[in-house]
Amino acid sequence: LALGIVLAASLSATAAGPVPLPPSPTRPDEAAGPTRVAVTAWFADILKIDSAAQTFAVNMVLLMRWRDPSLANGGGAAGKFALADIWSPRWMAANSAGSLENSLPEIATVTGDGSAVYRQRILGSFTQAMNLRRFPFDSETFRINLVIPGYRPEDVELVPDPDSVKAGLAMAVGRTNDLTLQDWQITGLGARAMPYEVAPGTRIAGYEITFTAARKPNHYLLKVILPLVLIVIMSWAVFWIDPSLGSTQISVAVTSMLTLIAYRFAVGAEIPKLPYLTLLDAFILLSSVLVFFSLIEVMVTTRLALNNRVDTARLIDRNSRWVFPAVFVIFSALLVIF
Repeated sequence: LALGIVLAASLSATAAGPVPLPPSPTRPDEAAGPTRVAVTAWFADILKIDSAAQTFAVNMVLLMRWRDPSLANGGGAAGKFALADIWSPRWMAANSAGSLENSLPEIATVTGDGSAVYRQRILGSFTQAMNLRRFPFDSETFRINLVIPGYRPEDVELVPDPDSVKAGLAMAVGRTNDLTLQDWQITGLGARAMPYEVAPGTRIAGYEITFTAARKPNHYLLKVILPLVLIVIMSWAVFWIDPSLGSTQISVAVTSMLTLIAYRFAVGAEIPKLPYLTLLDAFILLSSVLVFFSLIEVMVTTRLALNNRVDTARLIDRNSRWVFPAVFVIFSALLVIF
């Protein structure tokens, strides 16, 4: 229903006769100031967010509306014209990750009073620099930067379409409720005029369409973090084995370390490869250090037991039973907080 509102917001009757073309497709009312272009965006689907590649893919409907008095025919019927035959805001996406698929014809519907409406369905990927330091508990604002090459912000004024806002789309941006995207939750939509700087001191007219999303961490909690916690707890079993059984202690400690190494290789594809540590990277590093130190502790207590200092070895084991869990909990909490 909302998509119908977007597409029908500016519809008029289809052409019953041609509208006379201006002598040349010049910008409407150049002497009067900037040409006002109203923009509506509808996310028919958000297909994918690729954290490792720093891209996202969308299926979006774009609607632009402006008025060109030179196309007015005294209130007659509407007509349809190729964009090459009239002035139009020939947009492009400054942050596209490749060629975009436009499935609708490049035409504008022009009413008798000179109001022109352009509609296009866009399918493709866009680049997005993401801050993944809080991964997998991160959120991000994703931006589609539309620009109008050849025109300054003083020439073309891009604004949210007032008719779409009246129809219930805040900032003239909306989305369907049934998205392909499953591992992110959309928390907000927005749009604003955003001039694009092509060189220092040189800006062209631009418009920014945004959606804010928060990652759903359930997958990582259940399939990455929980098994890792269990491996760390398994390494603490050595503290309850008597130091006189040194071979058994070392066997458990080494098995825990090897299990952790194998696990890190297994989950490597799940974690974005970045030049900085994410929250999940730091947690895995903390777990690795604790498992390694449990192995060191076993080697120390085994050596003490072999030197007839079993009581000292048992004391170290008893203290380790609460020191290691306490360190694990405290540092894990600090990672989440900071």
